[in-house]
Amino acid sequence: MSPSPISSGAAASQAASSTPTSSATVVAPSGGLGGSQPPASGEPSPSPSPSTSSGPSAPTAPSQSPSTSASPSALPSPVPPAVVAHDPRKFGFAAKGMTNEMMAFVTIDQIDYALETMNWDVVSTVAYFSLGAQRDGSIAQDAGWRAWNSDAMTQLIEKAHANGTKVVISLERFSWSVGQTAVSRALLGSVERRSRLAREVAAEVVRRGVDGVNVDFEPIPSGQKDEFTHFIKTLRRELDRVRPGAQLTFDVVGHHESYDVAAATGPDAADAVYLMGYHYSGTWSSRAGSTAPMGGTRYDLVDTVISLLEEVERHEIIMGVPYYGHVWPTAGNGRNAGTEGGGFDMAVSRAYGLAREHGVKYDEIEQVAWVPFRGEPCDGCATRWFQLYFDDARASGYKWAWIKRNKLLGSGVWTIGFEGGRGALDDAMEGVFLRR
Repeated sequence: MSPSPISSGAAASQAASSTPTSSATVVAPSGGLGGSQPPASGEPSPSPSPSTSSGPSAPTAPSQSPSTSASPSALPSPVPPAVVAHDPRKFGFAAKGMTNEMMAFVTIDQIDYALETMNWDVVSTVAYFSLGAQRDGSIAQDAGWRAWNSDAMTQLIEKAHANGTKVVISLERFSWSVGQTAVSRALLGSVERRSRLAREVAAEVVRRGVDGVNVDFEPIPSGQKDEFTHFIKTLRRELDRVRPGAQLTFDVVGHHESYDVAAATGPDAADAVYLMGYHYSGTWSSRAGSTAPMGGTRYDLVDTVISLLEEVERHEIIMGVPYYGHVWPTAGNGRNAGTEGGGFDMAVSRAYGLAREHGVKYDEIEQVAWVPFRGEPCDGCATRWFQLYFDDARASGYKWAWIKRNKLLGSGVWTIGFEGGRGALDDAMEGVFLRR
């Protein structure tokens, strides 16, 4: 394929720095929001051991990570916006008055939030996270399974459909540890087990009356790229057999070399690829910065989309954005300061609170909000510098406008519950994706 160049229009100016005077106690949450998997940036990280609740998040890291541009402004001029190509049976955003697809991931503990608070006007697909794929090709009978069969999930499916929103199963299989990789190899390496999994998942689509599947296998074990593609095609055949018109997508991490993206999309495979556009920085980072950068000297989201366009068309890409950021202890208060510890992820709802307390700055290179502040890492500890980077409404709105301008299929959020309630993020999303 020879897709036309993507565009950005970002300014390359640098956000100014100032010194806040207030202080706060900083307490790390018990677990990361974006997962503990390896980074997208190519920096070293410790051996991960994520739980299945971590969700789609982590791009893998090769030994080197060249950036194609110092900032998004180095890319060509934008193309005119337009409603992107799609199959209206599979992606219902146009029928909802939206210009692009918007996929909201809902975890097992966020079902009530989605029912009571989520903005249905700008969510065209709910991805329930998750059902787990096991070694023998069966679906795990765990907490995810119980939530999937709960009364609350039934209500969510019914409410989604009443609002013209699709519901898909997010089928999860991680390979971030030696043990996880062994299980994935046993599953993907067997035609019989792949076929069983495809049948069981397709049967769940029919039984629960939902609209398709999102496959989150991350990453693909070395040497099993073709086996994963065979699974996607097998699942496509099963869905077409029992539920014609069902939506099928699969997730990729930032460095997507373990996937044959081109072969896994197309008429006999998936309808689109979902780029997990987050976790480009984290606990391993030597400098503070955006978890989903749109520019700069390190590998970023623009680089990733450019590489994907070598394999698929624009209307086959959904670019996910994070509803979480990251806090580091830092050597000072300057932008992208050196880190002095791994820090922790922070939901955007809590990040907004810190921004209100200490004042927010904006990095127009990475296109991210950031907050330098003095804090106490523990009761009785001396205050020190911290830096928070997160996608506020301005940063998320920039990404969504960029997606629309470049005619990608759409976007998604990990996860909808991290927003904490309706507000500026919903307004930004409506401003970009609702036809008015």
